[in-house]
Amino acid sequence: MQNKWFSALLVIAVVTLLSGIGFASACPSGTMANYIGSGFSCTIGDKTFSNWFYEGTANPPNFALPPGSVGVVPQTQSGDPGFRFSAPWDVSTMSGVLAMDSDIDYGVTVNPGGQLIKDVSLGIGGYNFSGTGNVEVDETVCIGALFGANGSCGGTLKNLRVFDNSSGLVSFNEINFAGVTEVGVEKDILLDAGTNGAADLSLVLNNFSEQATTPEPGSILLFGSGALALAGVLRRKLKH
Repeated sequence: MQNKWFSALLVIAVVTLLSGIGFASACPSGTMANYIGSGFSCTIGDKTFSNWFYEGTANPPNFALPPGSVGVVPQTQSGDPGFRFSAPWDVSTMSGVLAMDSDIDYGVTVNPGGQLIKDVSLGIGGYNFSGTGNVEVDETVCIGALFGANGSCGGTLKNLRVFDNSSGLVSFNEINFAGVTEVGVEKDILLDAGTNGAADLSLVLNNFSEQATTPEPGSILLFGSGALALAGVLRRKLKH
């Protein structure tokens, strides 16, 4: 009986110890309005997403999309977490809405012991254009660091671009690199009707492929020593 109580208490103590390693709550499905609050951060698996920013502009200005009109759905598939952004981006010379622009910025950080990021991909869905219309999404990523308050990057800058216009179609783009623990993202979603055209877009996808990591021997030893020490304390308490 004593051994059963000891095992149960050990499991509870270890779970309590691990739960004390606090991370942000899981990223919610909602809109950009849920994400851009001061200091907001959230997690998908072993990644924390923070430094959220959104700005919408348009021509005419009153057609700019507010944060509550841009949907956000976290993509939780194993090995390739990310986000799906959706909104009614729609412009045309006929409607008089000549341009729409949405800026979405954020950063991703690998939590301690998590899998490194080795790839960033950008894709679009629900896109179309006619005449002089243009659908374009440009993304600048800071590999190995987050963007600073002034837009500075302490890592390596790379660019991704997808588009649909008279020059052609590129609906998916990605870059690969050696595994890193931080990536900053600055995304510009632009639709332009031009002099006589139309363009629409409903979906933008961003994903971060992962690289499996092996725990450092020192980390394994530290955790094992801590668990053994905790077991010893519990055993002595049970004997008294």
